[in-house]
Amino acid sequence: MPTITRLPRATAAQTLALAATLALPTVAQGVIVRRPFMTRLAARAGAEARAIRLLDRLRAAHGGDPLLVRVPSRGWVVLPLDSRDVRRVLEDPAFTPANKEKRGALAHFEPDAVLITGDPGLRGKRRVFNERVLGSDVAPYRRVVAEEVATLPRRGTLTWRAFHTVHRRIVRRIVLGDGARDDVTLTGQLDRLRRDANWSYLRGRRTDVRNAFQRRLEGHLRRAEPGSLAAVLAATPSEADVHAEGQVPHWLFAFDAAGIAAYRALALLAARPYSLDPAALDPAYLRAAVLESVRLWPTTLVVLRDTTGPTCWDVPAGSMVLIYSPYVNRAEPGDSFRPELWLDGARHRGEWAGVPFSGGFAGCPGRGLVVSTAAMLLESFLRERRVRASVRLSGTQSGSLPGPLPASLDHFGLRFAVKAADR
Repeated sequence: MPTITRLPRATAAQTLALAATLALPTVAQGVIVRRPFMTRLAARAGAEARAIRLLDRLRAAHGGDPLLVRVPSRGWVVLPLDSRDVRRVLEDPAFTPANKEKRGALAHFEPDAVLITGDPGLRGKRRVFNERVLGSDVAPYRRVVAEEVATLPRRGTLTWRAFHTVHRRIVRRIVLGDGARDDVTLTGQLDRLRRDANWSYLRGRRTDVRNAFQRRLEGHLRRAEPGSLAAVLAATPSEADVHAEGQVPHWLFAFDAAGIAAYRALALLAARPYSLDPAALDPAYLRAAVLESVRLWPTTLVVLRDTTGPTCWDVPAGSMVLIYSPYVNRAEPGDSFRPELWLDGARHRGEWAGVPFSGGFAGCPGRGLVVSTAAMLLESFLRERRVRASVRLSGTQSGSLPGPLPASLDHFGLRFAVKAADR
């Protein structure tokens, strides 16, 4: 018989502190689509830093074991604080990614997505399909990225609004083809559904908006435009219950987070003397910068799982497991910029680098595509421009960014002074 560990339980005071310091700011910022005002407010208040300090204290008080928290109307919530336990959750199929709250949220716009598929057999088939499509060659997208980046300013000021507009055109062209480049209506419909999804099952479904979004999306997918993921999807065999077209909303949703990651990575690069070092524009280095931006400032603040049966812990089936990404991503690698975590696989193979793209059997199947296209964007932008960010990321003027880097970075308010690169 496997050993069952009895987990320490949070006191009433600790539970209230977790609700006020971790849960409330996370929900307020928006778990499916970020709310600009609340994101700015959280960054100014240092919300993630406060939560990290609280978890540090709880870890010290309970010896590093996962903490069991009683939540009214939800039951037990397990809060892993050690990388060993985080790995265990992500790698053990007894912890399903089809968490109750996640299903309630994503069902607003992608009810057939692999991420919220509860049946393990069907989830496996959908996972394989996603991997086949999203693992296709990224080379055709270089032209798309270069053409769109060329519309960004070569001098003056770069804002999140301008960057995001261009990134969304890139995403629509990559996923659906050039014919979708200017379909801002499709993106607007998805945004509206995502805002509802922030409320999970507490908000009713807008079936009219979802049906309109679905019809518009299917129109683009029918074209199966060459050089797009839609064409790869059309050419990839799948069984009917996979609902191939039903996977596409998640691609559009997940790609949006890649824009945030790329914009924050630009801030990391702007704080370094990359203009004096051509190697800093090497694609491998740029991919590492993107991965570090997601490690340091996760676009997904919480990774959720539900228990489906007996585990190594004394918790009932259906309990939630909550992995707080800002904490676990920094607990061991630290809070400085460390691109070497991703550059030298042999040397750092055993070093924990957090969960920038989740992990285990439910890790992001599009990670390679997302990171590569974000790196392409940065390379294309920086080949002809030099930038200076409106914020300083550390208390030093050197390019090494030794840390500590802030636990929050408000991308909505982040601006860059842009000038043409010296030739």
